[in-house]
Amino acid sequence: MQTKTIICLILFLGFQFHKGICQQTEVNISSDVTEKKKINFFVVSKRKKGKLDMATRYNVFRSKVRGFFCKRQFVSIVARDAKHASLKITKRLQANDARLGTIWFDSHGMYKKGYSLFYIGSDEISYKTLKDSTLIKYLSGLTSYADAESRLVIGSCYGGATYNRSSVDYKDTTRMNGDSLMIAIGNIVHCGKVYASESWVMTKPGLFRRRPSVGGFPGRKLFRDLCYEPAWKNMGIWNKYDAEIGVLSRSNPVALDRYGNLIIRGVPFKHEKTFRKSYHKKSSRLQTNLYK
Repeated sequence: MQTKTIICLILFLGFQFHKGICQQTEVNISSDVTEKKKINFFVVSKRKKGKLDMATRYNVFRSKVRGFFCKRQFVSIVARDAKHASLKITKRLQANDARLGTIWFDSHGMYKKGYSLFYIGSDEISYKTLKDSTLIKYLSGLTSYADAESRLVIGSCYGGATYNRSSVDYKDTTRMNGDSLMIAIGNIVHCGKVYASESWVMTKPGLFRRRPSVGGFPGRKLFRDLCYEPAWKNMGIWNKYDAEIGVLSRSNPVALDRYGNLIIRGVPFKHEKTFRKSYHKKSSRLQTNLYK
């Protein structure tokens, strides 16, 4: 009798162990399927002929390498303009029956212009240009592939700036209207979340490694000009616009993981030990007439 009980117990435990393995396998398969249905994109503007832009070249190189090793999850696109980028993105999503995960628009900002913007190839994207029905048409092409989990990142400096910027000659100020840019994009895509920085976006080594460098500051002397004081005061501050509920709020700095998924840093940039001392030293020594 005791022997039968032991045998039954062994069989029962064996069945439960087998069941656990099957359940774990099902979870893994389900997780893989979910991952396959999301594709992340890194959009870089095509370099202008004759113009030396090492930052853009570097971002093209490393994002292409990343895309080569993570083909199923991450795609790097060197865009000629908004139309070209939209066609490339939608073609890849259609071919894989996929949804839009995170899309990072890598671009330079233009502080001198006095308003927030980014470029997709030769096209300027700002709250001013998004009144153009042609640009709206290209961006709205992403709508059918986006959902509540989609993330659109304006990877340009000052892309989400909401402060009044001092002019380079200190004579007047203009509002940057980065919030207007974020809201305009969110209203076109209709869902998901839009992220942009109040200040600089430093995509030096570490962007795909969850590191806080993306919230840093440039090293060139001209950026310590007094006209950049608002950028220094708001360094490392990011904004988030939730298109589904129409709410704009603050966010910690963002970065990307190795597959291009959006990562939100756990603490504000100014609390990061690596940069705290250097930030206070440089931001307290702004001067006039350095911008030339």
